[in-house]
Amino acid sequence: MAKKLEKKIGLITLTCIGVGGIIGSGIFAMPAVMGAVAGPGLILGILIAGIISLFLALSYAELGATYPLEGGTYALPRLAMGNLGGFVTGWGYFIYLFTGTAAIINIFVVYLGYYIPGLVEKETLTPLGIAIAVAVLWAFTIINIYNVRWGGVYSVVTTIGKLIPMIFFALVGLAYFHGDNFFPFMPFGMEGVTLATTLFFWSYTGFEALVVPAGEVRNPSRTIPLAMILTMLVTIFVYLLIAVVFVGMLDWQGLHIAAKSWKDLVLLSSPLANAAHGISLPWLAVIVTIGAIIATGGSGGTWVLIQGRMPFAMAEDNLFWSQMSKVHPKFNTPALSLIFTSFLSTLVLVLIPHFPSVALIASVAVVLPCAAAVLSLVILRKTDSAATRPFKIPFVKIFSAIGFIFATLLIYWASWPWTMVGVLLLLTGYPAFLFVKVREKEIRRTLWIPVYLLGILLLSFLGDPKFVFNNFTPWAPQGIFMMPWDVVVLALFALVIFFWAYRENAQAKPKIQ
Repeated sequence: MAKKLEKKIGLITLTCIGVGGIIGSGIFAMPAVMGAVAGPGLILGILIAGIISLFLALSYAELGATYPLEGGTYALPRLAMGNLGGFVTGWGYFIYLFTGTAAIINIFVVYLGYYIPGLVEKETLTPLGIAIAVAVLWAFTIINIYNVRWGGVYSVVTTIGKLIPMIFFALVGLAYFHGDNFFPFMPFGMEGVTLATTLFFWSYTGFEALVVPAGEVRNPSRTIPLAMILTMLVTIFVYLLIAVVFVGMLDWQGLHIAAKSWKDLVLLSSPLANAAHGISLPWLAVIVTIGAIIATGGSGGTWVLIQGRMPFAMAEDNLFWSQMSKVHPKFNTPALSLIFTSFLSTLVLVLIPHFPSVALIASVAVVLPCAAAVLSLVILRKTDSAATRPFKIPFVKIFSAIGFIFATLLIYWASWPWTMVGVLLLLTGYPAFLFVKVREKEIRRTLWIPVYLLGILLLSFLGDPKFVFNNFTPWAPQGIFMMPWDVVVLALFALVIFFWAYRENAQAKPKIQ
């Protein structure tokens, strides 16, 4: 008889796993670029991103507790919307993983560049920086192919290693607080705040991992939802604390920047360390830099492992190219899948060596699986009403509709041209699916996805011209729908898509595997 997993994980442990898994490179890298587009309003952007993430996280809490399936980020939409729906949303999560891996290793090199000249300029890696980033990526890949496990002790050490520097930064920074830095609070208006929201949303992702160890959790029907809520609340608090301290401790003269010249914060490639150096505390800059290197170095290896498992798991379910399901005969690892995904991360590092741009692509890519999750929640309430739901969200249709609107706004707020880049990458899931030999394609059930993505792309092009970030194209938003009317149009569009997708899938019986 096979042994069952021991239920050793309680509420506090699971919450620590969640907090440690979410808090990572973003908070070390994003404050400067967010400040450059939003000023002190970056704090509001972090709060809005946290509220949206809480909505999405609660959807995963109910779905994960009800359907503890492997590969939940694509298995749950597959359950609600069929094979094609599962594949396309899984494809979005896959894009998020390999771009996210590139972003984390990018920041690892950025903070190395704080003490090693010539690796980075304004958060953009130089050719030397790119070479080092690629070398680090493939070092992690080789380690994972050889089956060196990133164990629990290592995870605990790296989590402590990134939290202690943040605590030091916050405590010391409060002693050098300049209250006048917060006025005016939104020098670039609400448009800057919304761009900051999408820039930072990537830093909240990872909450879906809380449903993975369900078999080892004591009283999962109670523990998982509570841990999800506590994780998000603690994470939001930590992020807001660091952001408030960062803004408050900015010494413009010490940074050699004109007072309140927020756009010039893009010159700070290592913002927390730069802020510490600006108040003449080089020892604090050293501590923060070490924390950032530990955080990104620790999570970099884990992300390489996870991104390699995604196409492997999908191939096991016959939803990816069969070669990706092969296991190395000697090391017993998905070597081909690891090599394939690391090759894609290499392309991202070489082609887009600018961290904020990569983070925006990752944010757009992960929003589609999140939108599919809140949609799957209400679909499965209808198609599988008899299922036992240990945790139920009240007013589920209203909750899901609001969550879907939030997801839609995040894609739009990623700004031109990154909304376009993200949408086009997501749409490659359809030609990719042609290589998957699945009889039941069920195209009608997922026709809403390309209409949804192309509709947001069109609205981005017709929208407010202030929603532009590092535009490399000859085109720009046309200004037909200005703020706040663009939000109204997007919300109405999202509701139309939401009810269309619900109607098309509400009659199909889910195939519980």
